[in-house]
Amino acid sequence: MKKRLVMFLTLAMMSSFVFGGTSVFAEAAEETEAAEETEATEATEATEAAAEVVELNWSDVEGQIKESGIEGDFVTFDQIAMKVWVPAVLKEVELTEEDVENGYIGYYATDDQAAAMAIVYVNVDGMDLDAYTEKLAEDPDVKDPSRMVINGYDCLNYDLESNDSTNVAFATEQGAILEFTFSPMSDEGFASTASLMAASIQPE
Repeated sequence: MKKRLVMFLTLAMMSSFVFGGTSVFAEAAEETEAAEETEATEATEATEAAAEVVELNWSDVEGQIKESGIEGDFVTFDQIAMKVWVPAVLKEVELTEEDVENGYIGYYATDDQAAAMAIVYVNVDGMDLDAYTEKLAEDPDVKDPSRMVINGYDCLNYDLESNDSTNVAFATEQGAILEFTFSPMSDEGFASTASLMAASIQPE
């Protein structure tokens, strides 16, 4: 089964995804030929068949972001020595005390809250990624769990159907899981942008 994060990253690198229209994150230009999309799908499937672990790197997408004209910048966090590129249309939302207690480190959303990225610490009692993957496999809502390497860091990518999200999880030295959540992935324009954000996650 296709891994949506990788599929949308492939499409994002082949087409210019712009902001505008009725959705904050517009879909790819209508003139993109069906043959081009088919080629992207076939390339994705070939990549997945060739390797069990997909690697994403910021250097692979940085040029695409500049060419697309999408405005954005890297953001950092006090609690973790990592950074992530965030498009300008996603604004930082102030966290409540309850949010912090629930492990939230950051939350960025469009003005209408239609699209968002959340960064959360998940208490898993010291599980590593292997154990966390096994635990997620027991949840029928979890789809397509797969190991990845993003900018040299081992991680886990999985989808949650109930909140239309894709999630990228890293194990921390403190024994917790650090998750980046992107939603809605059913919006192809946002999904492509989310794949670029995921590929930007790296040490500060």
